[in-house]
Amino acid sequence: MYLWKYWRDTRRSVFVYLGVLAWVTLFWLYSLYRANRLHNIAGDPRILWVMMVGITFSFIYLCAIVMGFITAASNVGSDFVKGSAEFLITRPRPRRHFVWAGWLAGMGELFALMLITGVFVFGATAFAVGPVWRQLPSPIHFHMDQDILDIPRMMVSVALTAGVVFGLTYFMSVLLKSSQRGVISSLGVLVGYLGVNAILKTLWGHSLPTMDFMDRSASVDSWHVAPLLAMVGWALLSLAFPFAAQAALDRMDI
Repeated sequence: MYLWKYWRDTRRSVFVYLGVLAWVTLFWLYSLYRANRLHNIAGDPRILWVMMVGITFSFIYLCAIVMGFITAASNVGSDFVKGSAEFLITRPRPRRHFVWAGWLAGMGELFALMLITGVFVFGATAFAVGPVWRQLPSPIHFHMDQDILDIPRMMVSVALTAGVVFGLTYFMSVLLKSSQRGVISSLGVLVGYLGVNAILKTLWGHSLPTMDFMDRSASVDSWHVAPLLAMVGWALLSLAFPFAAQAALDRMDI
């Protein structure tokens, strides 16, 4: 029941996003077609492959952040705002079902949108540029000059980003009983974390664990993912948010 309700509450934003994605993909395909006719994108297949993967994951990363906020805000927090939370919570099912059904539905929807985004953008780019990966010995784990291309780790990084953004916003929306305040609070936490990280790196040369997938420096042992311990820590943090939301909801006097 709640899964269907969540889809009805979020389908408008999903359709709007898919419409924008389709328009942007068509514009990107037209731009590549024009550049191809002018012979501006013919060249080294290594450069073209880095461009294809970089553009695709940039769009997926943007989807993970933007739709992570939107899907989490359209969940339990919005039910408090609309006044339907009390009715849903007082039903025979326990409160944990209310929390976990919303979290699973939101995460499933978010990852589905990320997958669709990747297929759209990569497919359009491959259609215009061609299957340049066939000309590379190892397109999945690829090195070129100072750039490192490790697609499995990129996928892990963008998945962790989606999980943390969605989970934090989900938890804050439940804790504050408001989707709007949940988004603002989670955005403030993320911006604050990045700010502290920038200060530490500038003043003392140290940094907090990061998931910056755009870092392609060969001075680190991967493109954008922190060491294995940090990856496990981010995964555990993203899984801790629904438990924290359940604990917060259990303590509410409703």
